[in-house]
Amino acid sequence: MLKLEELNQLYRESDDLDQRLFAEQRSNILLVSGDHYQNRGSKFLNKLRDNRELSDQQKLRLTKNHTQRISKIYVSNILSHAPSVTVVPRNDKDLADQKSAELNKAVVEDMKDQYKLRERTREWCKQFIDIGEVAVKIFWDPGKGKLVGYHQATGDDGELLTDEAGQPAPDPKNPAFSGEFVFETIYGFNLFRAPEAQTMRDSRFIGLRKMVNKKDLEHQFADNAEALKGLTESADETYTIFDASQGSYKKADKQVMLREFYFRPCHEYPNGYFYITTPHAILAEGELPFGVFPIVFQSFEELPTTPRGRSMLKQLRPYQAEINRAASKIAEHQITLGDDKLLVQNGTKVTNAGQLPGVRALSYTGMQPTILAGRDGSQYLAYMQSQIEEMYEIAMVAEDGVENEGQLEPYTLLFRSLKNKKKFSTYGEKFENFLKGIFETALELARHYLPDTALVKATGKREYINIPEFRGEKEGYNFKVEPMSDDIDSQMGKQLTMSHILQYVGPNLGKDDIGKLIRNMPFSNLDQSWNDLTIDYDNATNDILALDRGEMPILNKSDTHEYIIKRLDNRMRQADFKLLSPQIQQNYDQYKQEHEMIMVEQKQEIERAQAGQVPTGGYLVTCDMYVPKKENPAETQRVRMPFQALEWLQKKREDQGMGLEKLEQMQMGTQAEMAQMYNNAQQQPPSPGPNGMGAMAQPPAQASAQGNM
Repeated sequence: MLKLEELNQLYRESDDLDQRLFAEQRSNILLVSGDHYQNRGSKFLNKLRDNRELSDQQKLRLTKNHTQRISKIYVSNILSHAPSVTVVPRNDKDLADQKSAELNKAVVEDMKDQYKLRERTREWCKQFIDIGEVAVKIFWDPGKGKLVGYHQATGDDGELLTDEAGQPAPDPKNPAFSGEFVFETIYGFNLFRAPEAQTMRDSRFIGLRKMVNKKDLEHQFADNAEALKGLTESADETYTIFDASQGSYKKADKQVMLREFYFRPCHEYPNGYFYITTPHAILAEGELPFGVFPIVFQSFEELPTTPRGRSMLKQLRPYQAEINRAASKIAEHQITLGDDKLLVQNGTKVTNAGQLPGVRALSYTGMQPTILAGRDGSQYLAYMQSQIEEMYEIAMVAEDGVENEGQLEPYTLLFRSLKNKKKFSTYGEKFENFLKGIFETALELARHYLPDTALVKATGKREYINIPEFRGEKEGYNFKVEPMSDDIDSQMGKQLTMSHILQYVGPNLGKDDIGKLIRNMPFSNLDQSWNDLTIDYDNATNDILALDRGEMPILNKSDTHEYIIKRLDNRMRQADFKLLSPQIQQNYDQYKQEHEMIMVEQKQEIERAQAGQVPTGGYLVTCDMYVPKKENPAETQRVRMPFQALEWLQKKREDQGMGLEKLEQMQMGTQAEMAQMYNNAQQQPPSPGPNGMGAMAQPPAQASAQGNM
């Protein structure tokens, strides 16, 4: 473990390495905001702008801020390339991975809304462009969130207090909150690293400094006497901080500078380690919660031999300076030489002549006056425009924003959009990695910190039984950044593709497959609207996940048993099924047999309900069927049957045909098992009917023949 003196020495060495970079990053903020010159609001400059005469010692400085426009173009294009992050299964064919990814994706979407991460993504992207580095610290703060109650009060001796009813007595001064995640943005000039690091990924620690109100720290470390002493000593110091809104530095009192060191998991610190210090005391230290490194960092442009990043504004500075200089000279010429001048020789007199409405006349005696035209500084205009044009070419945004007129086919528009994003793909991929690190870290912490109530809120009550899938091992799911997941072009592309699929293969799909396809449509993802089409899929998936965990699902007689049996057959035929424990495999067999028994019972009930006498009403219909005559069996005659009897036979045949179609869709082994169950049930003695005889003692055909005789 490091001592305070060692940490202070480590901080000084790390801070001294990047002082030049910190100055550049601070000036980048001023450059984008338009503060290209110091003392931009001084009375001296205001006087120069209003003065019509300038001396040689005076200079007029104007700003044509093209840097901020280029920065906005970069932000818009990168966000259109990498707007968000989604979660996909590591193995697309593994049902547990699919469900784990689905639950994690729901938590990610809930985080985006709860913590306004879409808005923060734009802020992070702007820092990525302007400063050249972007970093975020992610941690769980139990002191934030909604008020859920109060901690139990304690006496002077530290004993827990109770009320008259024997219940824990609440302490009004010690509230308890639900807790929430904090996404703390770290500016590049407040970030320091290990002196020996070649890349930020290899840096054994990443540190940050920030100014914090002294009273907040005293409340947080009220039980630590040594920390309070160090805070008192640190509060007596006065710090100079950079204020971007004023474009200058200012003094900060009643604040304390905190230094936070976060060491990555390594041989010395297997689970990582952190220190929170002031120059005079170590306020807190310990292992990283669950071994998760909390800082995510990404640089815009890397340079050899240094782990720190550079902004693209470094290449634009010379052009912006020349543009400002040319604009200032144009304005200077307009002020000093802008108006036309009247030149007269000695002896020539110029006086006012008669005036008419809208006409001003002058009279002169002597030589005719000469008019000297004023200067508008146009001799600098071509040079300034060439610098602007070259600046946009260097920034690779010369053609950005060019609109093509005319109506185009939707797929053509999509391909054109992808082509425009290609030039920003290099920086877009870097920002993708940053967003991936943000959500990967947040989800890893969520597995440990989020309570079940918060997970149910994010995923829905129907997924309560699948919470163990979310809290499972990290290897159960994988992250994938979708560069075109949120922008309108990508949403439209997905919609067109899925609509195209439904148009051609929709009639050949079952309702469950159509429901799953509609659920994944960007503009049709309304779970409540298509819930009836996907309920069988959801129920079967939940049952299979429960069986894989070693649980036995509760059987529901209202389920679509043939669909669930088909899903169970598919799962039992997968290669990894034999790797499950024998007890889980036995549970699969038992659960499948229970569904098969219910199907057999339902079929028997239907047949018993439909059993009875063949109807004999209606007119006689002659059929193309010949039977022997009773009087002379050697001769034949055509059969004549009542119309209602033929109608009953036709309906019976259709019912049996529908049953055969469903049975033929199942696996051969399942068909054989159900056939054996049905035959065994048919061989059992019938239950007594009301007349003491079996309900099926006399076949319907025989009864019909007796009725006709």
